[in-house]
Amino acid sequence: MEDDVLKELKEHTKELKEQTRWLKFLSMPNFKKVIEESLTTKELRIVYSLTDGKNSTREISKKLSIEGIEISHSTVFNYWKKWNAIGIVKPSERYSGRFEKIIELEDLDIKESV
Repeated sequence: MEDDVLKELKEHTKELKEQTRWLKFLSMPNFKKVIEESLTTKELRIVYSLTDGKNSTREISKKLSIEGIEISHSTVFNYWKKWNAIGIVKPSERYSGRFEKIIELEDLDIKESV
């Protein structure tokens, strides 16, 4: 009986993975459009790229400063709130109060520079 249940669970998991792969494939053009419309400057694209769920707002602000781009940690957080609302970032699973990008810009063939 347990073997049957386990087998069925494995089949459902396989089917869900397949559906997820197709869903990602079908939504990619729309997602790319949202990213391009939201990240219109080099600054925004760099902040997005650094939004990995580990970097804090202060760390991102500091890294940008090294690149010669002055942006406050509050501004980074405001970007995160806006991006979370439109679905291009999600709350970090490991670090409370931080966010991580849904997809790498390179995966959408989008360059950091505008």
